[in-house]
Amino acid sequence: MSSPSSSSSLDSVFDHSSSRSTTPSSVDSDLSSHKPFGRYPSTCIYAPSTIIEPDVVKSLFDTYAQEGCFGLCLPYAESPQRSSLFVNWKETLLLAGGGRAFKIFVSPPTSSLTQDGDDMSIPTFIIPQVAGHLAAFSLAGLRAVVSTPRIGGYIYYTLERPTFSFPPLSNTPGFSVMTTPSKGNIPTLDDWKTVWSAWDLITLQMIPHEMLHQKPIDLRHKCLFYIGHIPTFLDMLLHKSIGGGASEPKHFWNIFERGIDPHVDDPDHCHNHSEVPEKDEDWPTLDTIIAFRNRVRARLAQLYDDLQSGKRSLTRNIARTLVMTHEHEGFHIETLLYMLIQRAGTGTLPPPGFISPPWEILTRQWDATPALAVSTVVLGPATVSLGQEDSEGDDSLEGISKKVDDHVFGWDNESPERKYEVGAFRVDWRPVSNREFETFWKESGADKSRLPGSWVEEDGEIKVRTMYGPVSMEIAQHWPVLTSYDDLLAYAHSKGGRLPTEMELRLFLDTYEVGHEGGSNTGFRNWHPVPATTGLESNDGKGSNGGVWEWTSTLFDTHPGLSPTNLFTGYSTDFFDTKHHVVLGASYATIPRLASRRTVRNFYQHNYPYPWVGGRVVYDA
Repeated sequence: MSSPSSSSSLDSVFDHSSSRSTTPSSVDSDLSSHKPFGRYPSTCIYAPSTIIEPDVVKSLFDTYAQEGCFGLCLPYAESPQRSSLFVNWKETLLLAGGGRAFKIFVSPPTSSLTQDGDDMSIPTFIIPQVAGHLAAFSLAGLRAVVSTPRIGGYIYYTLERPTFSFPPLSNTPGFSVMTTPSKGNIPTLDDWKTVWSAWDLITLQMIPHEMLHQKPIDLRHKCLFYIGHIPTFLDMLLHKSIGGGASEPKHFWNIFERGIDPHVDDPDHCHNHSEVPEKDEDWPTLDTIIAFRNRVRARLAQLYDDLQSGKRSLTRNIARTLVMTHEHEGFHIETLLYMLIQRAGTGTLPPPGFISPPWEILTRQWDATPALAVSTVVLGPATVSLGQEDSEGDDSLEGISKKVDDHVFGWDNESPERKYEVGAFRVDWRPVSNREFETFWKESGADKSRLPGSWVEEDGEIKVRTMYGPVSMEIAQHWPVLTSYDDLLAYAHSKGGRLPTEMELRLFLDTYEVGHEGGSNTGFRNWHPVPATTGLESNDGKGSNGGVWEWTSTLFDTHPGLSPTNLFTGYSTDFFDTKHHVVLGASYATIPRLASRRTVRNFYQHNYPYPWVGGRVVYDA
């Protein structure tokens, strides 16, 4: 087996993951990496719909992209009309792998696509082919910045190659030492590299140096803690699973082991957690933390090499460790972002390597969203299944300990599978929007001391927070509002309804949510919510909730058969406190490995206003 210094796995870790140990010194210092949106790229391509194969899209981008993006027109109608837009475009052949050739049309330097009058200001989510297009783009490592339907049956996409991209899970088989692809969810080393790209971008390029010792949210640690916590958690669980002790410096285990989640109404009440330095000068330097991070990542890469070479056997315990630590980092990507968004525009930098949203174009599309024929749908009675058969307590049993391939691992609160009878109920097609909640808030007295955590007042105007800074309510009015359970319960009561139980919401999501594979706003397709799309007859009611988790009225508590985890002691049981509620779904910043597993359960305190959680109203039928 290769040594760490020459191992291809180890080399690829450091080729891919920046060892940068500096952060931007100020908001102004790093704006050069922030890419504004131009109306249209200078080069555009028209191609037949078969061109959506990922390798062909990649070839198009590599050949024609200028200034980091290019335009791509794809037909969505069965017999699209030959638009006058393409009259002066040059016909040529694109040669792809396997000797394939595709006819395409390349725009002149000044394209008639700049004529706004040919745009159709309708949302693309009502077009069935869009989900397939988005999947192909992500498999090619690309992202659609904006998609605009055109008169004649075409969709115009502006595509960029972002710093990272999460492909659909159907095209990313789990890690296996067998020759056949695994249907399980053990992350591959490439999966880790994608998560590391996201984490490193957020922690090392969006947090200015002066913010490292600041707390964007009082109820959480300072930013620097989380940069150290992620590799420490991985190091500790690797030790639990395969031994080897702590990576240097060993005292990081004392500082960075576990974060805090104190009770909102009694901050002195908190679960067991790490004792952190009180003075800024007593914290480890960022240089030291990044060096530690690199050693831990190398340790992980060495484990993959040992598993692949057969030096170490892949057991359920090791597999669960890999899944848990990977998803733990995925969860923290999102939780760190909902902290940082509180300082977006006053400290936190926009995501570099991603073109900023074209708010004017997007707002025009969102405002043209077709109205619902009816606002609610009746579901039930039905039998609803929660959870899956995956007990950590069985991992060491003879005959089970090495049954790894095709197994789907989850968190302790997901297991075992249990069934519930759900009566008939009526439920809103879509979560409560910002505008709907604003109307309720004004009618309730417009108490500015009780704004949702996702809102902010600027110069007397209520705005909605984004990673690009606050935007007007006119832009975000159709997005789901992100606020506490208590706020949304009060809204639901004002409508004569309530918030759904876990079983009711699970039934709705199972019936109508299309998920990441179906084009939902998850996995960083955007860095902001979008309007919900469920409830339209054109897609039998199926769609997306806009990219948010959703509250349930179900308290986060134990259930029959739950086997508490020993790998991450207290992960669930510390929060069986009557304060936390189950939330389901996924936000726009939830990684697909979490967003696509229906048994995942998240949980937050009922009066905690910061996480990216919305809610929909249900009514007793």
